Amino acid sequence: MVLFNGRYSWDGTKKDGRDPITWFPGAYDLKIFDRNADGGDGIIHLKRFICVYSRTGEGQSISVNPEKFAKQICHEFSLDLEKVLWVEDLLTEKDRYIIVMFNRSRQMGGTFFYEVVKRQPFVAEKKQIELEIEALGLL
Repeated sequence: MVLFNGRYSWDGTKKDGRDPITWFPGAYDLKIFDRNADGGDGIIHLKRFICVYSRTGEGQSISVNPEKFAKQICHEFSLDLEKVLWVEDLLTEKDRYIIVMFNRSRQMGGTFFYEVVKRQPFVAEKKQIELEIEALGLL
């Protein structure tokens, strides 16, 4: 089931006491899928949601440091950062998808900080990503 499919943008200003994703405006194409919503197959995924994002060329890039972007998406869509399969779509023919993993590295008060690790998707992950995107009619 698709939770969101569209352009996600920010204006670079602080809102509700939260720092912006970047201090300059930007926009990314964003797709959020709930893998457990369709049910029926009896499978419960540890990473229930798939979040696929890709650059639009508008504004500031988050590719180098996606943590604030991911945290803002989780805040707005009520997702648990560690229960999402984060996927950067590079929009290329070869090695199109990159899995972005957030590993807790430290904590200060109630705030967690993460080490960002990027890797190629496993075969099953790539297949699942392509199936979800294909269901939207985008592949």
